[in-house]
Amino acid sequence: MQSLSLNSGEMVKEVLVPPSKSYANRALILAALIKNPFKLSRLPHASDVTILIDCLEKIGLNILSDETRSSVEILNSFPECEGSGTVLSVGEGGTTARFLATLLLLGKSSYQLILGPRLKERPWQEFIDLVHTLGGQASLNDHVLTLQGPIKLPEILKVDASKTTQFATAFQLLSVCTQTKVIPLHMESSQSYWAMTEKLVEDLPKLSSYMIPADWSSASYPLAFASLNHKITFPQLVPDTFQADSKFYDLLKEFNCVELNPEGIVVHPLKDHHALHFDVSDALDLVPTLGYFLSHIEGEHQLIGIENLVHKESDRLGEVMKLLKIFNREASTDGHSLFIKGSKNRSALPQALILPDDHRMIMAGSLFLLHHGGGSVSPAEAVNKSYPKFFNLINQPQ
Repeated sequence: MQSLSLNSGEMVKEVLVPPSKSYANRALILAALIKNPFKLSRLPHASDVTILIDCLEKIGLNILSDETRSSVEILNSFPECEGSGTVLSVGEGGTTARFLATLLLLGKSSYQLILGPRLKERPWQEFIDLVHTLGGQASLNDHVLTLQGPIKLPEILKVDASKTTQFATAFQLLSVCTQTKVIPLHMESSQSYWAMTEKLVEDLPKLSSYMIPADWSSASYPLAFASLNHKITFPQLVPDTFQADSKFYDLLKEFNCVELNPEGIVVHPLKDHHALHFDVSDALDLVPTLGYFLSHIEGEHQLIGIENLVHKESDRLGEVMKLLKIFNREASTDGHSLFIKGSKNRSALPQALILPDDHRMIMAGSLFLLHHGGGSVSPAEAVNKSYPKFFNLINQPQ
């Protein structure tokens, strides 16, 4: 594990937000199913995306790419390109593993997916049970998910989305080449991402190329820091109703610290302070950022709809509360809401943060260090999952 030292300080004054891995992984699966050659540009270098591209190549897809893999063209389609099956390492990416696993069920070969330590503990049983009802085989033995298709998809497929919407999303992506209508059941979160999927399924078959939009999940960290510290400009960043974390823009508007102009978004330190009650059920990835943001705004704040935080790359509810305690912030939960008491106080005491291997917790922890007395954060390499250049945002003494 890499430990990175950070001093108290500032971020760069202009941030070019990386492309969205949520859009990218959906678009990659759709491009793998579309029969004609399809080009994707402005792909992020996040490990969730690069691992998916590697896996698609291993299952027989012919992919042309530039040197950095920022742009790829998929020339054939699955399952027509299928070989004899293979072993695929998918790391910790939820969309990477779940989208890929569902795609493979269209084929006839047997596959083994090697899951990361945390990913194997996240919800899988609903998927395994569903695969069996569709005539396929699936089993999870420790960290190895074994799959055997082909499945037979009905005209209407109901998928449990109570713990995660990613399985419903994965089957919805398959609808680009089937007549199946997917109905998510008990979907109490991530409605925006579901709408994103529906839009891509509708639009991409009509196109031959697609450019990945900027990522609001990644943008939230420097946006939050700017709102509490100093002006930062975000060129080419625009609100996006299909990205749930774009709601952070609306939240910043409540505090009168953000403006939208033809060049992008500009954030100034906020002057308004008031208690915030915010439903995060559709934007759970924002919670670590909001933990940092709200804990420095005076008032008693409430984040509603946090139940599924425990099913993320770490138990983010527990980890956010631990982080707040380290920096002397009051926080409590009733299991449905997270309550945070904010304060302007800053600590000059350096902290050595050893956090879970969770990219969002590492980035949120880094904001705390930068805002307070500095220190160190580990494992720093976790940011590669979504934002490999995150630490380039931070101005540090040479």
